[in-house]
Amino acid sequence: MKVLTFGWEFPPSKNGGLGVACYGLTRELLQNGVEVTFVLPKRQETRGNARFLFADEERWVGMTSSSIFGGSYAESDSRLEVIVGYDSSGNPIIKARSLLEEVHRFAHQASYIARQEDFDVIHAHDWTTYLAGIAAKRASGKKLIAHVHITSFDQAAGDNVDPDIFAVEREGLNAADKVVAVSEYTKNMIVEKHGVDPNKVEVVHNGCDLHAPQEHLPALAELKAQGKHIVFFIGRITLMKGVDHMIRAARIVVDHNPDVVFVIAGHGDMERQVIELVGKLGLSKNIIFAGALWEEERDRMYQSADLFVMPSVSEPFGLVPLEALQHGTPSVITKQSGVSEVLTHVLKVDFWDVDEMANQILSSVKYPVMRQQMVDEGRQQLANISWQRAAQKVTTLYRSLVQYLAT
Repeated sequence: MKVLTFGWEFPPSKNGGLGVACYGLTRELLQNGVEVTFVLPKRQETRGNARFLFADEERWVGMTSSSIFGGSYAESDSRLEVIVGYDSSGNPIIKARSLLEEVHRFAHQASYIARQEDFDVIHAHDWTTYLAGIAAKRASGKKLIAHVHITSFDQAAGDNVDPDIFAVEREGLNAADKVVAVSEYTKNMIVEKHGVDPNKVEVVHNGCDLHAPQEHLPALAELKAQGKHIVFFIGRITLMKGVDHMIRAARIVVDHNPDVVFVIAGHGDMERQVIELVGKLGLSKNIIFAGALWEEERDRMYQSADLFVMPSVSEPFGLVPLEALQHGTPSVITKQSGVSEVLTHVLKVDFWDVDEMANQILSSVKYPVMRQQMVDEGRQQLANISWQRAAQKVTTLYRSLVQYLAT
């Protein structure tokens, strides 16, 4: 089985959950004997044993967006700075293009790539690659899978969607022979909002790694020594992530227990607004903005926190509670998330119910036995939420499409 896969990002590039999901799934597909040719729009360092192609020799050098978690989750008119060549002195020639322009450029190159490669099926991850997948399908006549990791409705946390992204989503989902959704939550959204036939959609939940993580020296040791309880959030500070709801819950928490400290890691378009809300609510002594945390710094915070909170307004899946659990930290998550379908040993709350969110945070930091029980029982579930299982489902889907084509 040979698969031509289109993706927008891949580790070690640091953009967010999309790259992590592509890496975990691709790694296990290779273990299943699937030959993966992974096409990226720009040359970058890559991790793992897949065969990688790059749509051209240009490379991105920056993005005029406030979010380091931009990537495929940015607005369609976000500007990308691209090195398109070098002058006679060896200085880079930089051109700014919109994200949507890059998406169309990727599709143009995908058509050429599809004519040159040998493969059985096409797999396109996220809206930024759907047009590339369509172009490859038209050039080759092979079946197309559109993998939905997020929708414009999640990104907008409502119906005020980016019309350009919505149009690409609709075109991609209509052209695909099969659609993979990362949760029932996402499936319901694309059926309702995009009018996709539910029989066309397969749910393949994201997974996690099963190996025990490396232990690190604790972070915020001085605060812990003072008896402080650490509540951790990591992600984009943007509307869909619901950080503002967590801040309002924090005000209630601190009123009852002033020893609770919230650590917020990440950047985003709502960062200034959230900082101003913290000041308005008088929470400056109990909120730490840590900036972007990656790799060891992120893992140290997972291991040092008493509790992780994912307050998302709309979350197609949500890998971070699984990451926290691997590091021994329980979570409060919102019911408006895909991960809530598969992870039961967590506390769940509606994103808008800040009183209940505060109650769950207070109960968690007060009762260490409850936290440990959530971790112990949650870890037993992880074997059923693995990338291996996700890859098995995707492999079966590949084979069904190829078998259908051959008959």
